[in-house]
Amino acid sequence: MKTQGFPIRPILLLTAVTALVGAQLACEKVMFWRSKPQEMHSTEAGLASEGTVRVSEGDNGNTKVSIRVKHLAPPSKVAVDSTVYVVWIQPREGDRQNVGALTLNKDLEGSLETLTPHRRFMVSVTPEPNGQVTEPSHEPVFTYNVESNK
Repeated sequence: MKTQGFPIRPILLLTAVTALVGAQLACEKVMFWRSKPQEMHSTEAGLASEGTVRVSEGDNGNTKVSIRVKHLAPPSKVAVDSTVYVVWIQPREGDRQNVGALTLNKDLEGSLETLTPHRRFMVSVTPEPNGQVTEPSHEPVFTYNVESNK
């Protein structure tokens, strides 16, 4: 069967192959974004420091969040009463949650990995008096907005 001089089957096959290749490339782009660490935004208090967030699919459909920092000043240099940095996750429509303390080694590097059921949330890092605080008492040194489409 022909339409306007073109055979239908080859056109359908070409269209299907093009759609599959496009879908594959789109999936690879999303997976690449998810596996590549994203630079966190630093505030004035964290100006000389570097921080990254890596977001990927975790167990049971949760979101795995990996945070790495370098050259972060000791917490007491940022806020006098602070002894530790706390990582917070705030879902788009919810309260901030303390997900753990980010302690620094002697080279002023630190890391934290956690899981969250949320797909869209803000990650922030604040200097705090202790790791058990339930609300931030100081401005963040880092922030990052996660927008996962899964």
